[in-house]
Amino acid sequence: MSHDTQELIDFDEHDQETRPGGARGWWIVLIVLLGAVVTLALGLASALSFDKASRLEEWAGESMVVSGTYQTLTKDLVTQDYNGIYAGIMPKNELTERYPFDNRLDDPIKKTEGNQITFRGTQTGVQDSDFPREVDALLAEQNGHLTVVETGEPGSYRDSGVTDSMVTGQRVRAAALGVGALFCIGLTAWGARRVHRGVRAGT
Repeated sequence: MSHDTQELIDFDEHDQETRPGGARGWWIVLIVLLGAVVTLALGLASALSFDKASRLEEWAGESMVVSGTYQTLTKDLVTQDYNGIYAGIMPKNELTERYPFDNRLDDPIKKTEGNQITFRGTQTGVQDSDFPREVDALLAEQNGHLTVVETGEPGSYRDSGVTDSMVTGQRVRAAALGVGALFCIGLTAWGARRVHRGVRAGT
């Protein structure tokens, strides 16, 4: 066997030994990156869910829901974006008897069951197409007035407003997302370790 032929055989054997390890190394990087992204997403969702649960707790048993239809848009009170203006009918609720209604457009005024109302939505955008055509508005007492504290898709809130069970459900969801984030961390570490052991076994 010639010297050149022996060198080609040795190079081929060395190449077969090194390529799998390099590929597995990239797999470790991909596993860690994917795990980090999923963990971050789940952790952020959990934090937002806990924050929403805290907000809902403030309104539990002291809120009501009004359905609204999109009318136009108006300048947001805080940002440079716009809010949608919606029209709806005030339902029967003891809160309307206790507090004047502040639609965040005009001065607060007393409203009763069946009155036509307009209100500012909480979603922001820059043009008509950014806003849903129909929303459910959650009304609660703030600073002595009944006002819209959140707007969401139809069915986002129960007809009776926020209840204790709704708050509990939101917290359970937040906790489940948090557990999912922790599980993802463990799964990422396990996967990276398995691939790393494969690299070492192949060397």
